Amino acid sequence: MSRVDRASYRNRGGLIQKLISAYKARRFFTKAGENLVVKPSAEFRMVKNAILEVGDNVTIQDYAFFQLTMPDPKVFIGNNTVIGRRNIITAKNKIIIGNDVLIGSDVQIIDHSHGMRRDTPIRLQKAEIGSVEIGDDVWIGAGAKIIMNVKIGKGAVIGANSVVTTDIPEYAIAVGSPAKVAKFRE
Repeated sequence: MSRVDRASYRNRGGLIQKLISAYKARRFFTKAGENLVVKPSAEFRMVKNAILEVGDNVTIQDYAFFQLTMPDPKVFIGNNTVIGRRNIITAKNKIIIGNDVLIGSDVQIIDHSHGMRRDTPIRLQKAEIGSVEIGDDVWIGAGAKIIMNVKIGKGAVIGANSVVTTDIPEYAIAVGSPAKVAKFRE
């Protein structure tokens, strides 16, 4: 393949990506900022009243899966944020992801859980619904799980494969299952 052919091929690929992003922005997002990149394999399952808003320069990588389901799902993603490959974001209520957030591959962010009372089979129990808030300048390592009713403070780092079940303070580096603060960013 000649140099001219390669450049032409890259330009077509860039155009196709822009068209896919524009289509998905119109189809699934209630508000989308400038320079949104949504990879072709990203998937969205949403109820009619769902709100999905993203800021400028957001990238949603391959095989990311967004499920916004009853009763009143809202997902807000700030500017300059990257949603990694194979992420799963599931909202029944509200998930807020700040500006300048980097989310590694295979991360799950979920704002709800199943009921677990003993008197009723689990499959018959209603979901317990909460929220998740991730501050600005946060890095979430590959494979981490962010569970309902947690706030991750500005500048925090969540280690790979950690399970966040409680709030993480600003600039903390948290690791483990459940995630515990190991130290703070300097």
